[in-house]
This record gives sequence, structure tokens and C-alpha cells, in this order.
Amino acid sequence: MTEVIIERSVLFRARRWSAALVILAILTTAVALVYTAFGALVGAVPAPDWGLLIVLAFPTFCGIVSTVVRWRHRPVWVRVCDAGILLAQGGVPIFVAWTNVSSAVVRHPGLFAVLDVVPVDLEQVTATAPHGNVPPVQQLPDGAGFRIDVGELCPGPRALRRALAEHHGR
Repeated sequence: MTEVIIERSVLFRARRWSAALVILAILTTAVALVYTAFGALVGAVPAPDWGLLIVLAFPTFCGIVSTVVRWRHRPVWVRVCDAGILLAQGGVPIFVAWTNVSSAVVRHPGLFAVLDVVPVDLEQVTATAPHGNVPPVQQLPDGAGFRIDVGELCPGPRALRRALAEHHGR
């Protein structure tokens, strides 16, 4: 199976530091907007001091820590190839052959994107290792299948949509 998978494949995986910088920028912007909105509601911007700085920095710090912890325990990647799709989210990767794919759809934009893969027969989905955690089977709009968070993956959800269209259309 390995020889077939490596033929023509595209790997989508998380780039941790670039995603961390995006999350830091989003959280910092959100904190700045809250600070500005609070100043507009009160009628005056509070004088900056260490207490205020700590209150503003706390959500940013918590967001970064939770993201790093999630990456350590749930590495996510997707490989789209001529033979099928390899999916991994926090454990043993699973392989779904194209002949067994009923639908493979990227839903939602940007950081909230998810990949829904619905196999024709769940019994034909294979794990690449005999033991370990596989992605859980969920009830999706198209049937029972697998949902993987792909919003943080590079090259990105658009490239994943193109790769799925190219390979699944065959």
C-alpha cells in the first residue's frame, strides 16, 4: 500500500509557528477592540497600568497555551493521493481508498474549515497501525464518516478543495 500512496500525493499539515502567529494577531486585535469599546462606553480610555496590561494579556496567553497543548496531543494532517485519502487527527492515521469514498467535502471558510469524508463502507477503512486512536466516526450531513479540522493546515483549505476535486473526479 505504501508504494501506491507515494505515487502522486499532496500533504496538508499544520505549520505550528505560523498558526501561532495568526492566533496571536487575532487575540491581540480582539483585546484591543474590547479595550477600545470599553473606553467608548465609559467615555474615557482607562490609564494604562500593569493591572490592565495583565488583564489584557491573560486571554492572549491562554489562547497560545491551549493551541500549543492541542498541537502536542492532536497532530492533524491529511494526505490526498492517487489511491485515496490518509487522515490523522490525534492518533493513528486511517486510509480511505477513492473507490470507498462516497463524499469528501471541505466545509466552512478559513480557520473554521473542516474536511468531511464519508466512506461507502466503514468496514473497508483501514488504519495504518494495528493499535492506537483513530479519528472518531461521526454522523455528518452526508452520512456516517470522519470530520477533520483543516483550517490550520498548509497549503490551506482552498488547495485541499482543489486536490480533492482533482483526485476524486477521476
